[in-house]
Amino acid sequence: MEDFLKEINQDIKDIFQYNILTSNTFIVPTRHDDGLTFTIGADKKGKLLETCVLMVDIRNSTKISRQLKKDKVRLGKIYSSFIHAMTNIGDEYGYVRNIIGDRVMVVFEPNDCYVNAINCAALMYTVANKILAKYVDLKDFKVGIGIDFGEMLILKTGIKKKHEEQSEYKSLVWIGDAANTASKLCDFANKDYYSPSFNVVCEELSYERVIKVNKIFGSTFNLGGTTYTLPPRDAEYENKLITKRNTHYLSLEEFKRDVDFGEVTKYKSNKVITIHKKENSGLTSPILISGNVYNGYKKIDPKPQFLMNMTRKDYPESPTTGTGIYGGSIILPEFKNIKI
Repeated sequence: MEDFLKEINQDIKDIFQYNILTSNTFIVPTRHDDGLTFTIGADKKGKLLETCVLMVDIRNSTKISRQLKKDKVRLGKIYSSFIHAMTNIGDEYGYVRNIIGDRVMVVFEPNDCYVNAINCAALMYTVANKILAKYVDLKDFKVGIGIDFGEMLILKTGIKKKHEEQSEYKSLVWIGDAANTASKLCDFANKDYYSPSFNVVCEELSYERVIKVNKIFGSTFNLGGTTYTLPPRDAEYENKLITKRNTHYLSLEEFKRDVDFGEVTKYKSNKVITIHKKENSGLTSPILISGNVYNGYKKIDPKPQFLMNMTRKDYPESPTTGTGIYGGSIILPEFKNIKI
């Protein structure tokens, strides 16, 4: 064990000691790309690619697995048919570059990446929703799809093997916000959300500068039917403690954190008069894309057919993309000609 730990330590030391040499690429690399190296004790070569990345997986997969734990054959058919269909569609428009459990990752050539990514998502959702769902025949079967655009660093990494499995452990990793954001959008897509908000009315004290009441007021004038009184030039002012009622609009997280239910209900030390709860719940869109993808597509085609179904979304506790989130569902009309 000590020798093994020393070997691991040396490998990690070498990785940090040597540099990663990067070059830009405009094609999606494979693990056999000469520009990617799997080396220990020398500089590692990697590539930078700016393009769209798509993630798709099954919603409620854990629940489905538990539901069918006594029917492994049926469960196997569900997963294998899903992976088979999604990878075939992915390779039709781009390149499947990762499969983890029931999650499929697709990367697209930079040229026309926006169009190909959206077309890929449309076909994936159509197949999952209109074909796979019929065969699966489970109420909870649905998929989520997330897409983002950005620069990713591609490295060949893994562990050293000395037998026939050697090549299987030298896989590619895709490092960057685009892959992370696409994954988070995928996680968030086609899911129930519940996040109520609260209107909290408080009695709050504040000091305001007012004219002393014992002073004689100045001239008056009428404006729009209302009489106003001007203070004399020598009017004296004082700071007076005024009680007002203010309404605060709180998220569920803010409500739990800042409202104190003691002998007297308070919000940030202010006495609460009334609380009104507003229900916010629903289902997120099955296809979620970042503003990077939406805006990139719009530059190419100001009135794209598929983007007509995608609108700006403001879901509670949604992933942060930096450019907003757009969502919708796209069903290709051609599915009507398929006999199931």
